[in-house]
Amino acid sequence: MNIFKHTPLTALIFIWVALSNCATENLNFIGEIVATSDSSNELRMLIDFEIDQKSSAYVSFWTETNPDKKYHSQLSESDRSHHITLVGLKGGTTYQYQVSVSNVNTSIQSEVGKFTTSKFPINVLHLRWEPEERTGLSGYILSQRRLVNGVIFMIDDDGDVAWYQQIPKQPKLSHWTTRHTILVLYGAATHRNSSGDHIVEYDLYGNERFHLNLSELDIPLEAHHEVRFDENDNLLTLVYQHKTFDLSSIGGKQDQSVMGDKIVRMDTAGNVLWEWSIFDYTNPLKDSTILRTAEDWSHSNSLSIDSDGNYLVSFRNFNQVWKVDSKSGKVLWKLGKGGDIEMEPSAQFSGQHAFHVNPEGDYMVFDNGRQNRQTRILTYQIDEANKKATVGLKLQLPENLYSDRMGNAYLMDNDNMLVCAPRTNSLVIMNQKGEILGKAHVGIPDPYRAEFVRSLYPLDHVRD
Repeated sequence: MNIFKHTPLTALIFIWVALSNCATENLNFIGEIVATSDSSNELRMLIDFEIDQKSSAYVSFWTETNPDKKYHSQLSESDRSHHITLVGLKGGTTYQYQVSVSNVNTSIQSEVGKFTTSKFPINVLHLRWEPEERTGLSGYILSQRRLVNGVIFMIDDDGDVAWYQQIPKQPKLSHWTTRHTILVLYGAATHRNSSGDHIVEYDLYGNERFHLNLSELDIPLEAHHEVRFDENDNLLTLVYQHKTFDLSSIGGKQDQSVMGDKIVRMDTAGNVLWEWSIFDYTNPLKDSTILRTAEDWSHSNSLSIDSDGNYLVSFRNFNQVWKVDSKSGKVLWKLGKGGDIEMEPSAQFSGQHAFHVNPEGDYMVFDNGRQNRQTRILTYQIDEANKKATVGLKLQLPENLYSDRMGNAYLMDNDNMLVCAPRTNSLVIMNQKGEILGKAHVGIPDPYRAEFVRSLYPLDHVRD
């Protein structure tokens, strides 16, 4: 007998709603929750489970020795089968975990499970803290170990390695993006220390979002020192440019090759959208040092984006930073030795790196101090209309952190500073008074740069 045949329409609707509610008010796990190690990386764990209805899910996890400090995975979107990869784990550690599942009507949590990660491979990174104080960090430190087959890595706020990614060649630099991914420039050991021909975007799970081989472009490029996204997700990088000049009038060759720098903006397929050449804005013949510096004349070593969208490019050999219009290419100002921005003599820098706008809106620079052999951290406010710079922070680093090349200083969320001092293989956390809160040694070879990462991904989905 068909019980619906003579049932009024309103009753049918009531029955359908009731059955629908019964189907969504009770979520259930189907079978066991399975935790397995990622065979390609000891610091990743795979959590697999199935729900009887489409639901979103995430995993909370904590070390067995510190249950009050909880971590959370990214959200796995609405589905019945879920495959969640946990990142940010420590090696050789026992964790407990719990799965939270929800849909529009209800939510459930699993029983608490347990897994133990494999030991962290000792050959990846030789991390040592000196002294054993590890305070002042409220997030992660991203850096790189520039071996022939190297790694990029992150240290968490406990001072432990919590993430790493093997790189098939020598990682020249790594940069954390607003997309919660890492841009890496890598190349062969035969490239200069800071240059390479591969640009890759990695996600936290070791996947390549894109891979650009610069040597295979119609016009091959050799990038160096910097790779980052602009506001349109195009790539910005510095590349070497070689041009021939007649330097016979000053005692050089008639066909002297001079290596300068270009700023290149391209898409992730390698199509060049815009470029800027230093040779269009200054002439090597006017540089009294050109016979000594022709093989690496301008030595640009950092490129960042100002708050107005224009570019800030540092030239180490000139002891200058230039602001370049990102559309016309016009040089808007030059800060430093012989520049057009007025500044007090004691605020001059030499051999500088990592010039950028910090979260407080100040220009910040790592003054390597090659001229006086004193490395400093400096900040400025610049009155562009009147071409005048006012110095804010002027902090001299201890003598044992002197860095004649490479390095950086960045503000973290808690107003402490993350300093990379490559010459001593040191990553340093200090406050703005110069007090050292923690110093990590990361072994040979020296790191090029270290960046602060506030969180690995958004956690808006986590319920208290």
